[in-house]
Amino acid sequence: MNAAALLQVSEVSKSFPKPDGHELLVLQGVNLQLVEGQIVGLLGRSGSGKSTLLRLIAGLADPSGGEVHYLGNPVNGPAAGISMVFQSFALFPWL
Repeated sequence: MNAAALLQVSEVSKSFPKPDGHELLVLQGVNLQLVEGQIVGLLGRSGSGKSTLLRLIAGLADPSGGEVHYLGNPVNGPAAGISMVFQSFALFPWL
């Protein structure tokens, strides 16, 4: 891992169980490194795993494989300094 990296995503994969017992692979082998001052856009089709990747980075979900590091420390749950703004009112729908 590069010491200058703020965020390092290494070989991350994520799958979800399907009703038939098989796994639905959403992300596979994702690598990303962000350094101070970078501006990054995450683009992809609907259902391509953009929100899943952001949830993994924010510590709101665990990867099925690979690692996410923030400031050199593994992300194993919500990390101080990482925030996520939801696209819809996910927490308090009445507000």
